[in-house]
Amino acid sequence: MRRLPANPGKAKHSVMKCRNAVFFASDAAYLPLAWVAARAASAEPGRNFDVVLLAEHEAARTLIAPPGVIMRHVALPANLAALAGPAHMSAFTYARLAAADVWLSDYDRLLYIDSDTRITGPLSPLFTLDLHGALIAGAEDCGRYLGTAAGREDWDEYRAATGLPRDRPYYNSGVMLMDAAQWRAEGTWQAAQDFIADRPNALRFMDQDVLNVLAAGRIAELSPRWNFMTHYMALGLEPVIAPHILHYANVLKPWRDPEWATLYGDADSRAFAALFAGTPWPHLVPSGLYRTGFWRMRAARRAALRARHVPPGAIAGHVANFTAMAARLKCDVRAGIKDGLDRYIDVTDAEKAAWHAALTR
Repeated sequence: MRRLPANPGKAKHSVMKCRNAVFFASDAAYLPLAWVAARAASAEPGRNFDVVLLAEHEAARTLIAPPGVIMRHVALPANLAALAGPAHMSAFTYARLAAADVWLSDYDRLLYIDSDTRITGPLSPLFTLDLHGALIAGAEDCGRYLGTAAGREDWDEYRAATGLPRDRPYYNSGVMLMDAAQWRAEGTWQAAQDFIADRPNALRFMDQDVLNVLAAGRIAELSPRWNFMTHYMALGLEPVIAPHILHYANVLKPWRDPEWATLYGDADSRAFAALFAGTPWPHLVPSGLYRTGFWRMRAARRAALRARHVPPGAIAGHVANFTAMAARLKCDVRAGIKDGLDRYIDVTDAEKAAWHAALTR
């Protein structure tokens, strides 16, 4: 597989100032979400990083970037762009693997954040962490707790066939801290291209599978504070973990789906409505998701049906699965976080003691 040619695109509103960068990589479907997430990251007082938005959509050529954000229009090569994945994922997910070499080669450390996130705390502390020689740092994927749900009904067989280590945690790539200098020195992007070429259309979780294989044994573990995924919500964990990044990593989304409030309440929908106020997409979040009234709710459902790119059955399946698993998840996730306390590189000794006590109650 050939290397991806450089395509620096246009930088708007800002130029490189730091050796660190937080970056987002978005296709057309998630460009509005990436835009507001980048704006939130750039608003952090005294931040020690640049903020870069890599956008695939043509609208990025004319869209005005948020203040302090470098926005670039980029494109994957055809041999990657044509690859298929799960219905709710785009081939552009592979852009995060190329970024350190192709578009962001001047940075020493990179923090990638998925677009379907909400930043609720400062990100600068991540860039001060000692990775102890690890290539990347990331949080364990919540799939550990889902049993046969979420595409893991033959998980052990799939891991064996793909080369995923069976004796190590499986990490989520939605928030990934990279030693970018080491990434480039070791030729990781070329290795990733070769790995993908050998398994076209066969990687169930795409870039995430690539990272878990290529960086096996060299992934430093972050706590859920930095990647607080959907299946951790509504379990009473937020007061303990105090998450800095909420990751809506499932087919059900609070800015789109009326079913969200049934499981998790309407606070997330309200938060996204506030984030989109005053943006080029002020009405992206239908008011029926967080305001009562028959007509508002009906309009919200119609908007959801137009916006969804996953089958309705997948939405219903998530609601049914979470409802059935909620009680077990509350116990299992607490136990899993306690088990991980000694592995988390971002949690101080004092925090470990406090978390352990709170999670034991």
